[in-house]
Amino acid sequence: MATLTDRPEGKDHEHPDAVERQDITVGELEDVRPDSWSRAADEWVDLAAAATEARDHVQNVLLKLPFVWAGPAAMMARVQLTALHNELSIAHLESKAAAVTLEAAKTGFKLARTWLDEAQEMAKSKDLTLHDSGGVTIPERDYPPNDPDSAPAAQQDQENADSLLTRVTAALSYAADVNEHTGYELERIKKAVEYTVLDEQTKAAVKADTKGAKDLNRVFSGAGGVLLPPPAPDQGSGDYNTREPTDEDRAIKNKMGFFAMGSPAVLGGPQSAKHMLHYLSNTGEPLDIDVDALMGDLPDMNRNVEAQMAENAPNWEAQALAEYERTGKPVKYVQQTGWQGWTAEKDPDWYHAVGSFHYNTVAQVEVVPGPDGEPKTTIRYQTHVYDRYNWDANKATPVPAMGNVSDAQMARLHQSGQAKEYDMGGQSEVRTWKG
Repeated sequence: MATLTDRPEGKDHEHPDAVERQDITVGELEDVRPDSWSRAADEWVDLAAAATEARDHVQNVLLKLPFVWAGPAAMMARVQLTALHNELSIAHLESKAAAVTLEAAKTGFKLARTWLDEAQEMAKSKDLTLHDSGGVTIPERDYPPNDPDSAPAAQQDQENADSLLTRVTAALSYAADVNEHTGYELERIKKAVEYTVLDEQTKAAVKADTKGAKDLNRVFSGAGGVLLPPPAPDQGSGDYNTREPTDEDRAIKNKMGFFAMGSPAVLGGPQSAKHMLHYLSNTGEPLDIDVDALMGDLPDMNRNVEAQMAENAPNWEAQALAEYERTGKPVKYVQQTGWQGWTAEKDPDWYHAVGSFHYNTVAQVEVVPGPDGEPKTTIRYQTHVYDRYNWDANKATPVPAMGNVSDAQMARLHQSGQAKEYDMGGQSEVRTWKG
């Protein structure tokens, strides 16, 4: 989110919207009943149908009302009925999105259960101990001393234990992925159901929720090719061009444009000036962010991306290997960390350009037979960034020759049609994970 405020001191750099992940145990995954998710989805389908029926009834009343009732009370009734119609329209769409999300979760948990069932069967057949945490141990064996078969038997035990660990890791980590992404989408839907006005921002949020729900099936199948929608931006300055501009509005636009073009350092630096000029250009068109430059200037963020890769790569590799062993065919999975929040507080230029933003690292995990017949794994990854250039109230910063310029003043340029808020984002170059 864009802001004119000075860089904060002493604040944690991580944005509060960061997605939290929960570990899943063997017992918890055993208790998951994928079909129950379908039953829950059916209930949301029924709710969507009920919302549609109620909305259509309200719409019929709205159409007939002007012919049977007039006056101030009738006008108030129409306002209230319109709001109810909007709420029911949102409830209809979000209920359908919830149903699709839950069906997708069923697909994901079924695959996780498949890997767990294989792991448990393997543990039983190979006489290995599978712990609730997902750990694997080899029971004490009475290998005969000086027996030439003892060493190969011990080696085979270790290979079996490694293979078992791969499968149970795949099952538990994938269940955690499904739980995390499903919870993220359901939380978006929960927030959207509270919307009462079907304005442009709400329509965009509902559309993103519907898209996210549909995309989950491809995400959980490993097919990839999709990027789950980022969190919906806040309200920002509100509707565009809804009031007449004042002389003060025009003066602020001219001066901010002058400083952005002639003295970028006044606004924070070249990135901040570039984003300001795009705001003042009044097109509202999306703006590309140089994500590689952003990550280069924000080493803490870059390290966090690498840390997330280090945390996720073993699980992703285990999932791909489990599927490779199950199918006997090359595997190409697409995974993503989910959207995380970050604040560019360590770099004044980027802080004034983007403030807080969200990023999501997407990885392609490929397993093919190596020259020696053993599986070879390659992970390539790319970080995506998204933000909305808009303005917060109750903030201000001193600008030479202008005094304190508040975010509210900048927001009025959007409201008066002198400038226009916009989406911005981009993706880094594709990297290969070295481990």
